[in-house]
Amino acid sequence: MNKTPNARKWTSPSLVLAVTLLARFSLHAVEITPIREIIVPAIPDRQDFQVPDRVRLTGWVGERIRGNEANRLVKLDATRLLEGYRKRPGRQSWDGEHVGKWLHAATLAWVYTGDPALREKLDYIAAELVKCQMEDGYLGTYVESNRWRSWDVWAHKYNLLGLITYARYTGNPAPLAACRRMADLLCNTFGDEPGKRDIIKSGPQVGMAPTSVLEPMILLYRLTGEPRYLEFCKYILRAWEQPHGPKIISTLLTTKRVDKIGNGKAYEMISCFNGILEYYRTTGDPDALQACLNAWQDIVAHRLYITGAASYWEVFHDDYDLPNNNIMGETCVTVTWLQFNAQLVRLTGEARFADQLENVVLNQLLGAQRCDGGAWGYYVQMEGRKPYTTNLDGQCCLSSGPRGVALVPTFSTTTDSDGIVLNLYDAGTAQLRLRDGTPVTLTTATEYPSKEWIRIAVDPAETGTFAVKLRIPAWCHRATIEVNGRKFAIDPNTAGYVAIQRSWKKGDRIALRLKLEPRLVLGDHTNLGKVALLYGPLVLAADQALCDTARSARKRGSAIPQPTMPLNGIAVASPELSKLKMTPEPAPDEFKTWPGAQVFRIRAVTRKPMPGIKIGTPVTIRLIPFADAGSTGARYKVWLPLSQELYRGNLLLDGQASLSRPDHTDGSMTDEDFETFVANSDGKLAEEDWFAVELNEPVMVKRVVFAHGKTSANGGWFDATAGKPRVQVKRTKAGVWETVAEITDYPATTAKNSAEMEGGEHVICKLDRPIKTWGVRVVGKPASGDKPQQSTSSCAELQAFSE
Repeated sequence: MNKTPNARKWTSPSLVLAVTLLARFSLHAVEITPIREIIVPAIPDRQDFQVPDRVRLTGWVGERIRGNEANRLVKLDATRLLEGYRKRPGRQSWDGEHVGKWLHAATLAWVYTGDPALREKLDYIAAELVKCQMEDGYLGTYVESNRWRSWDVWAHKYNLLGLITYARYTGNPAPLAACRRMADLLCNTFGDEPGKRDIIKSGPQVGMAPTSVLEPMILLYRLTGEPRYLEFCKYILRAWEQPHGPKIISTLLTTKRVDKIGNGKAYEMISCFNGILEYYRTTGDPDALQACLNAWQDIVAHRLYITGAASYWEVFHDDYDLPNNNIMGETCVTVTWLQFNAQLVRLTGEARFADQLENVVLNQLLGAQRCDGGAWGYYVQMEGRKPYTTNLDGQCCLSSGPRGVALVPTFSTTTDSDGIVLNLYDAGTAQLRLRDGTPVTLTTATEYPSKEWIRIAVDPAETGTFAVKLRIPAWCHRATIEVNGRKFAIDPNTAGYVAIQRSWKKGDRIALRLKLEPRLVLGDHTNLGKVALLYGPLVLAADQALCDTARSARKRGSAIPQPTMPLNGIAVASPELSKLKMTPEPAPDEFKTWPGAQVFRIRAVTRKPMPGIKIGTPVTIRLIPFADAGSTGARYKVWLPLSQELYRGNLLLDGQASLSRPDHTDGSMTDEDFETFVANSDGKLAEEDWFAVELNEPVMVKRVVFAHGKTSANGGWFDATAGKPRVQVKRTKAGVWETVAEITDYPATTAKNSAEMEGGEHVICKLDRPIKTWGVRVVGKPASGDKPQQSTSSCAELQAFSE
């Protein structure tokens, strides 16, 4: 029986939608040609950076790109973006970064759509920003007496990136004069010659923030040919290796660990990596590339979340130290990680970097963007609520997220020396030119990642021989390819791309099938006793709004409906994927963010009693892609515990909790819910408070986690000036509490200062050796906040683990 896609399938709704939206988005009279660089890079790209107007995506990713422009970039208030420059200083120390980030994202978005309203706004903001430049070239938001002490080199970096991008793609060279004046000022101000400032000392994060200006300075060198700018970039590399510098390249070539660089600050560090790769592209320095490859390998192997997020508290920590909340998932880190992989796939042509791009785009990046594109989250964690907001104040990530989305068309479908490369799959059209100048149009009809068929029409302007390279994702173990109805053999040892090298003519068709299957990942380290579930490339999450569970037991042939189940009352029924019976189905209307939106039913059990429901009762729940989870404001969770008899995680789960001065007891500190909390307070001053959990059986404890509850005017944290909080254990059931460790990583708080803790932040205490105990207690001095006549402490979670 012939299972080849027939002609009728090629006129499917997906294909019609792709063509319709192509016409709607093609507003440029002619294709955009960026201003050419004067300096030819020493290392030619293996894959080309596509000009965004060559690609039109119309599927799920395309809808998010459209919303990014229409509901965020076009609507952002120009006055707010320019405010810190027109009236120095800005609202906060790093307020100057927003306008440069906006110019970068908005320029790419305008190239993609040709929207005249966005172009008008671009022209206005670029011109108004340049008007704010000082006579000496300074374009930061600080008054003159406070220059070069904090975030103003950082702001110059983003202004350079934004204005260079604007000038190159609009063809308006006027802002380049302002860029040269900024660059000249930096060259005249910083260096290792006598009388110049040390750039490492001019900004935070052990100088990684200011030295990330490496990226636009090397771009400006290639655009202008000015040798001073290259020398300045070489100075930055020397500055890193000073005794007080972050030692980025030398550390990566020796220890090969990113957590050993500077203070481990992830966003600024990966920003420097992106500059290093531009330096490598320009000069060919092999150490620069090797350092970045070592960094990539370390992050992927030891410091990357399942969704493509990296770091918590904005810092890289020890191997596998990846808590599910605790200020993790910073969107600025997500976007620089996306850029890092996009740079590496351009330079190397290796599919492993494109695999990471698919993972971070379809999961963490789109998960940080509100589904309509109008708002973004700062910290988008593995569990909790999506913190969507539209207000720039204190929100660097709101200007970073749109940059990540605007970059997607530059690498999704592109060209190399052999022909065409498909890195990401989405419905739409790509109008490309091979490196020999031959125009080729690719039209893709698919509902991937909900459906597994991807149908591609290949239409070269003239018949010719070239390769079409299809990325077979690392997660896909069953792929099939047909060309014009004939099966194309895939080498079983193929890793990454399958190259279809042949003579192509108008009307040729490719049918690619990526078998979409459920996947289960057993948790380890911080997720011991839990599992994560995936479907194809999508990381799934439980969403409180979907927890209208039903028993799997049947009565009179139908499921028995049950009340809404709280997230912390659900456990995955089995660690064996086949027993979960995962079944995709169309998403309910409130979750139908695109025509192919789906949810996924699995078998689960209750892990907490409810009226009429015992622990361990079989139920079914529906999971949702992480990118759409929490879109209604409900709580969500990626890592789900196994049933009680299989759970090997938190040893204190559902133990008997007690407090020294119980006040707020509506929450719990033993339910793995970091949003609820308990508090100690009786309206009086106290020298000491404690939070304890006791057990019916002894356990071996090696690691203790304490999570701060909630900061208020009354305090709510421990005052560390009296000593860091202490961990205590009970050696026998009726024994006394014994101090065994101090929580040295607890922030440097005072009675009045919470060290920026707000609620849910947690610290880890690793014991010198495993200790057998009947309970765990954390003791410390409560803080008073703004009310010195009393003191209060709070706890969201107290946990203990055997390793």
